[in-house]
Amino acid sequence: MRTETSVYVSMTDEENPLSTVSPQPFSLDDGEWPTAEHYVLAMQFEDPALRAEIRSVLDPQQARKLAKRHKRHLRSDWESVRRVYMTRAIYTRCLSHPASARALLETGDKRIVESSLYDYYWGCGRDGRGVNTYGEVLMDIREKLRSAGAVSPVPPASQTHAPPD
Repeated sequence: MRTETSVYVSMTDEENPLSTVSPQPFSLDDGEWPTAEHYVLAMQFEDPALRAEIRSVLDPQQARKLAKRHKRHLRSDWESVRRVYMTRAIYTRCLSHPASARALLETGDKRIVESSLYDYYWGCGRDGRGVNTYGEVLMDIREKLRSAGAVSPVPPASQTHAPPD
């Protein structure tokens, strides 16, 4: 159920700075990652060569296909650590890209919902009964950014003043 107290995002919307596929490169774990999606997909595997291969593909869709081809080699603890890796990726990206952090802070106190109809772990699922882990990750990072004062939100245009002549 959509309400005014919620913000809906899609992990696959390249235009949305809160999406995992938004092209906002960042450095983490001795690598430069083109998107958060690349990072999280690569961290599913322990093989450094496979991680590097995923990191090097041009777009998140190619990274997803490559990871899917190797799914039988997923790390054994992936279910228990995937949220941690997603959190690390998005938090690091926010620190690297203040506009991304501001977009997250501008959601205020609204509940953030990942609107995937098919993903019941990261998203809300077709019936709204999904875990919405990605939304929870974003809300946790938003709180961490606030408490750390890492990025100050941009004031609304009505509050900005031109410098005197």
